[in-house]
Amino acid sequence: MSIDHTAVFPAGPDDVLAVLTDEAFLRDYASVLGARLESVESVPDGGSPRTTVRLVVPTLGIPAVFTRFVGREVAVADRRSWTVDGDGGHRGVLQVETRILGRTAAVRGERRLRPTAAGTRSTVTGEAEVDAPVVGRQAEAAVRELAMVVLRREDDVLRRWLGTPD
Repeated sequence: MSIDHTAVFPAGPDDVLAVLTDEAFLRDYASVLGARLESVESVPDGGSPRTTVRLVVPTLGIPAVFTRFVGREVAVADRRSWTVDGDGGHRGVLQVETRILGRTAAVRGERRLRPTAAGTRSTVTGEAEVDAPVVGRQAEAAVRELAMVVLRREDDVLRRWLGTPD
């Protein structure tokens, strides 16, 4: 199930990336999600920073049909690897995964930070995938909707960190 999300920030791509890879930002973002943070790691690695956030996330808001399978919370691993993309921006490879009853639910994709006259255009594209033969498409739709909520909340926290509450 496809994911496509765009936001604009009034700061340059380097500044946006610096916030997205800041451990304090990642902790704040986890708090806004209502998640219990298990670990956070940000590795500068030259021009290719990497982050790994391990969370235990409440499952409030998921469709009732899945509640009995998932329980009240799930452990989630959020990994992002960034590179310079050559046009003054950055490209991040995103991988967010959880295991439920031995099955993987994942969001895999990329985030592009591109310079604009007003700052940065952030575009997230990817796929929600659930390894469950019978209910896979329904579950993927639910994962996609949750991913969109998470992206909007991340945008809100990012705007606050950049000093722009809009």
